[in-house]
Amino acid sequence: MVKPGRMIGRLSLLLGLVVACSGATPPAPAATVLTAAAAFGREPLWGRLPSRIAWAPDGHAFTYVLPGADPSEPLGVHVYDVASGRSRELLPAVAFGQRGRTPGNVIWAPRGSALLYVQHGTLYVDDLKHRKIRRVAAGAIDPQWAPDGTSIAYVHAGDLYRASLQPAVRIERLTRGAVGDRLINGDLDWVYPEELGTAHGFAWSGNGKRIAYMHFDERAVTAFPIDDFLPYDNRVRTERYPLAGEKNPRVSLRVIDLATHRDTLVYDASKRDEYLPWFAWVPHTADLTAEVMDRSQRHVRVFRWSGSAGRPRVVLEQRDADWVDVIERPHWLADGSSFWVLDRDGTAGLYLRDRVGHLKRLTGTYHVDSILGVDARTRRAFVIANYPTRRDTALLAVQPDGRVMNLTPAGGTHNVSLSPDASRFVDTHSTIDDPPQVDVVDVRGDRVRATLAHRSAALAAMLQPVEMLDVPSKYGPLDAWMLKPPDFDPAKRYPAIVYVYGGPAAPTTMNGFGYRTALYHQLLAKHGFIVFSIDGPASQIDSDAHVRLLHENFGPGSLLGQEIGARYLASLPYVDAQKIGIWGWSFGGYETAYALTHSHLFAAGVAVAPVTDWHLYDTIYTERYMGLPQRHAKAYDRSSVLNAVGDLTAPLLINHGTSDDNVHMANTISFLQRAIETGRTNVDLMLYPRQLHGLAALPDTRYVFERMLAWWKTHL
Repeated sequence: MVKPGRMIGRLSLLLGLVVACSGATPPAPAATVLTAAAAFGREPLWGRLPSRIAWAPDGHAFTYVLPGADPSEPLGVHVYDVASGRSRELLPAVAFGQRGRTPGNVIWAPRGSALLYVQHGTLYVDDLKHRKIRRVAAGAIDPQWAPDGTSIAYVHAGDLYRASLQPAVRIERLTRGAVGDRLINGDLDWVYPEELGTAHGFAWSGNGKRIAYMHFDERAVTAFPIDDFLPYDNRVRTERYPLAGEKNPRVSLRVIDLATHRDTLVYDASKRDEYLPWFAWVPHTADLTAEVMDRSQRHVRVFRWSGSAGRPRVVLEQRDADWVDVIERPHWLADGSSFWVLDRDGTAGLYLRDRVGHLKRLTGTYHVDSILGVDARTRRAFVIANYPTRRDTALLAVQPDGRVMNLTPAGGTHNVSLSPDASRFVDTHSTIDDPPQVDVVDVRGDRVRATLAHRSAALAAMLQPVEMLDVPSKYGPLDAWMLKPPDFDPAKRYPAIVYVYGGPAAPTTMNGFGYRTALYHQLLAKHGFIVFSIDGPASQIDSDAHVRLLHENFGPGSLLGQEIGARYLASLPYVDAQKIGIWGWSFGGYETAYALTHSHLFAAGVAVAPVTDWHLYDTIYTERYMGLPQRHAKAYDRSSVLNAVGDLTAPLLINHGTSDDNVHMANTISFLQRAIETGRTNVDLMLYPRQLHGLAALPDTRYVFERMLAWWKTHL
């Protein structure tokens, strides 16, 4: 579930355009008053921020692109040199043809001497010393350098291949047996990266002699149709998408020896209908590890195979009567100890596991999200955590003895890209009132080396301040914020609009800038609305007990926080209690539709890409919290919007992309059918042809927000 993202011959003539670091990002458009045209224009008002950052292995440089608001815009690749503090354009957008395309991957070779690019499926290698770019292979997916940098493995048409680069390019097929989207070797299906966070379907061993890979058998998985209605003869593509309670992909872990081509089965998860969220080689050994989770997601084990063969031993195990979250892959130290992020004491924290298996928690009661890297020299782990409050994020350096240093002491939200040697990081930071700024920071000197993108003072001057609130409840104070109109008069009564997500451990009240959604809320305030958001107890991240309110209880469990918020608003003398609206996207769209069919506190709602019944969403996400529908039918009934469409009394606008491959349009179509059957005429619908879950195309982005703005003005 989404939580609320080619002409080689003349290339040398286009390279080497050098600009000063301070000029790396074009300035935001000049404006004095916030308008919808400016908020959803081609140039983001916060400026172009470095994105897709890829560090050189030794941390001396990194590449990046500078995206605007139009995802179809071709972008050049820039490189920042840490020593000189300067950026230059390494690869212009027109390098691979006049039409231009942004490379989908930019990956440094292990010694930093070359880069690989994937441009519209074609794999290229760029020799940085001689600036010679070679075409390697077509149709390449997920390319990965061999540890010695002499070859690249990739997936093509569902099978693994290796391209040797010296002296000339030589392609070797490593696996056989792929069949369309039904049998896959080394690549991932839709649901694994979306719901388990699986990053890669294969991995080189440390010595480069073997490759471990996942095999997917998707033949029993529903081939879900996704229609393209724009051609005269409509086209249909299918996506292997396992609906709750239906067949999952059958997954196994295999290892291929590159010298002998012997292909060995390591673990067959399909025998017990299990999940394999990740696998990894243990550094400086021949051992392989993998996480195995049962389908109910109540039991997780991390296995380790000695030499990637034989019977594995259990490195770590965890059970829970409700559900267990995926355990992030560990970071191993040279002495055999390891760092883990585990949820064992009511909230996730950083643990050190010694060589014999003893665990020691190193961080406090605050929530730790992930490990970004480890400094092998100092044995410090670098983690992203909600610190010093649950509404902030920070980069913390944690010593094995438990000493913690905050490397991002300024409050707010910090989105960090750490160099592989853990010596430097790029920090994109903001607060709920402050647009983002991008800094390059030295870890060891704990100082800002350079600013790649300055905070937009012009945008900051346009923004109304957001008030951070704590709303009392029997679950403790609930985080909230409120945005008031610029000419706010406490003697008047204003309509209010509640922004909701509502999913498990997915807050909307973090102290960070909300980009286009934040500008939409500013426009609502400018048009006379109070805008408000509150995190129900299950959406906050530092209490497992509260998140468990959603166990087999998605609808009622998420609604209770929004009803607390609506009653709080209604108690304020300057809020018109008869004009409280609610809107959200994805799970927030579901929560909006559920609130309007199960509560009388809201006068109108806007749902974007909503789930309307959890039978229509995927196995992994849905069953984690709701269980199997065959065994927990009453829980699915309680949390269904479709079963209560006849109770819809307030007007509802639904927006949905017709090619949404995450929350399929079947959710909205099923809702409309129930509305017809029950005579509900207060439903408006806007469909966005060919758009996916995020409605990301620039015209569609503009339209959905401007349409919602006009709709609120009509209905509230």
